Amino acid sequence: MNRSLIEKVPDFLTTVRIIGTVPVLLLLCLIGFSPTIHLVTSLLVVALALTDCVDGRWARHFGCVSDFGRHFDPLADKWLTALYVPIVSWGMIHFIPVTLLLVRDITITDLRARAAKQGKLIPAHLSGKIKTAISFPLLCLLIAFVPVEGSYFSAFHWLSPYLYWIGGLLLSIVSLWSGIDYYSKFRKGVG
Repeated sequence: MNRSLIEKVPDFLTTVRIIGTVPVLLLLCLIGFSPTIHLVTSLLVVALALTDCVDGRWARHFGCVSDFGRHFDPLADKWLTALYVPIVSWGMIHFIPVTLLLVRDITITDLRARAAKQGKLIPAHLSGKIKTAISFPLLCLLIAFVPVEGSYFSAFHWLSPYLYWIGGLLLSIVSLWSGIDYYSKFRKGVG
């Protein structure tokens, strides 16, 4: 495979995640109209979440970490996280875990901007990776379990209350922990 093509894959995946969030938001507005729209929306969200798993690993494995990826990969994650907002309005998850997640993401973005002004870079921490490992699969499951008549996932709708409480609790804990972790390391000057 061409080396220059290999180096472009992570940035391409990050760009796909940013751009792909827009049609998913539009599809979320139409999700209740048809099981097919529900299925397509669910699969697109899974595909976008998977790009986050692949792009960073690819970049590190092939030694093609870029400035674009360092700056835009976290932004792409924030865009994907924004998909939680309609799910709150449907009552699929409580607003508190999602608020904690969004506040955590905004705070980390601010910390990264302040660190950049000081010529420092705040890399992803383990707590951030765990937050992502919980929040993106939970997002995929919540969208899949939106009650749509004739849905392909209707056999699993009974899991929704468990996702509401257990998923919400996990999301709250990991968002708080990760936010505190990043903030404390920023204050200590540790990247």
